[in-house]
Order: sequence, then structure tokens, then C-alpha cells
Amino acid sequence: MKKISILILSILFVGLISVNSFAGEKSSADAKKPKLVEQKEAKIQEMTDEILAIDAQIEDTVEKIVQYLASVKDSADSHTKVAVIKEKAIQGLAKSVEDYKRERGKRLNELSKRHPNLSRDILQKQVDITDERIDRRIEQIINITSSLTQNQDVKKYDTYWTQQRSSGRRRSGRAKQKVSKEYKQNKSVTAKSNALKDKIIKGLEEEIKSLEAKNVSLNARIQTERSKDKKEQYKKDIEANNVTIEKRKEQLQEAETETTVAATPIEYKDARDLEDKIADLVLDIQDHEAKMKQLIYKRNMALKKLGTYEKAAARQKK
Repeated sequence: MKKISILILSILFVGLISVNSFAGEKSSADAKKPKLVEQKEAKIQEMTDEILAIDAQIEDTVEKIVQYLASVKDSADSHTKVAVIKEKAIQGLAKSVEDYKRERGKRLNELSKRHPNLSRDILQKQVDITDERIDRRIEQIINITSSLTQNQDVKKYDTYWTQQRSSGRRRSGRAKQKVSKEYKQNKSVTAKSNALKDKIIKGLEEEIKSLEAKNVSLNARIQTERSKDKKEQYKKDIEANNVTIEKRKEQLQEAETETTVAATPIEYKDARDLEDKIADLVLDIQDHEAKMKQLIYKRNMALKKLGTYEKAAARQKK
């Protein structure tokens, strides 16, 4: 049986956001371009389109995994097998969120500089892309969390009869009780689910506090900053943080709410089949990521060559 170590791998986000940021960009030059430059640009656009198509395939696969997991839950036969698979998926999605946050922080750091390496418009677009992807991953985590088994009103004891010898050949029966299998199952899977849910809630609460603290710090910087451009950037950062805070509060409320998501209990064999199916989908993601990595590298090399051709063409016109 295939094992899932990290369910959702980190996507090649550094390259991807650059592709998204420059996709569809056209030269502002009005003069006719040399045919060689046009050919190179067409090839770069072709690679860009392919990279974005692969990214869309990866996102579709991730969403398929999330929907599979959100549609099922443990049965008495599977014990906590499904809950464990869901936990691995949530851990993978959470790792993906942290990767995106690190990349977002790098872009914000560039925006804070007087002379950033890229234009502020491109950097802001990259920040927006990371925000969109972070929000999507958190929603996927909450979708899985909402399908976790919740505490149910299950009878605690089963009654069974025992026979006891009495005088002569006559036997008498005696009723006894034992903790039911359903109660044990409900208790173990609910404990697992609650621990997972508490971790999600704590993570959202910590992010809200962190963003609120950042806003306090940014407001303090505004009071002492002399540069108008930096002041405006700090204000934009505060506005963006406030939007995120409100989103996280909504998501926190959603995570805390006792939901009644329709999830089908599955047997242990079916849980193993599901694990294998998800493992196959993860392999598909790995294949797509490997192809995307190669294309991003080729595209970056093509962009460098294009820059050389454009400079040569500009010199010829002089």
C-alpha cells in the first residue's frame, strides 16, 4: 500500500508568481519589432500558457483530493483511518500556506524599499497572487475540517446475558453490560477530530493576532516616516491586513461552528483504497511540478536571450 508522507507538496511558487506577473505583458514600444524578437516572444508566450495550464491542473487535483476527503468519514470498522488521512492532508495544505506566506513577506519587503528590483505594480500583483492562493488553501483546510466526525449521541453500553449454574440441572441467566463498540469508536474518532479542529482554530487565532500586531507597528512607522511614498505603502499594507483579518475571522467562525456536512462512513478497506487513490493523485502533482520546473527554467533562459536580442535591435536602429 502506498504511503502518504506529505500529501500536498509545495508548488514552485517563486517561478509561478513571476509567470503570473508577466503573463500577457507586451512591449510598450510602438515601432515594429524584428521578426526574430517576435518569434522569441511567441515562444515565451507559448511556454507561459503551458505553465499556467499545468498550474490549473495541479489546483484541480488538489481540489479533487479535498472533495474526496470531505465526502467521507470513519466507520466502526475503519476506526480512525480516515481521520489520519485527513490529518496528513491538512498538514500538507498548512505547509503550503506557510510557503506562500514566506514568499509574500519577500515581496512586501521589496515594496518597502525606495528602489525595488521590480516595479511596484508587479510586486503588488505578486502579493495579490499569494493572497489568493493562501485564501484558497485555508478554505480547503476548513472544508476538510468541517467533515471531521463530531460527537454523536451513541449508547454507551450493550447488554448481554450470561448463564449461571444453579441447584440441580436448572440454569439461570444474568444480564450484564459492556461498553459498546460504537461508543468506543465515537470516542476515539471524536478525540482525533477535536484535536485537529483545535489546531486549525489556534492557527487562525494566532494569525489574526499577528496581523493586528503588524498594524500597530505600521501605524507607529507612519507617525515617524518622512517619505510620502513609504507612508502610502504602509497605509496600503494596513488596509490589506484589515481585509485579511476580516477573512480570517469569518474562517475562524466557520471552523468553530458545529457543522452537519454530509459525509459517508466507509469501511477500513475502502479507507485504504481512498489512501491509494490520493497517493496516485499526489504522484500526478509531482509529475506536473517537475514539468513546470523545467518549463519555468526554459522560459527564464528565453527571457534573458530575448533581452539580448531586444538590446541588439535597439542598437541597430540608432
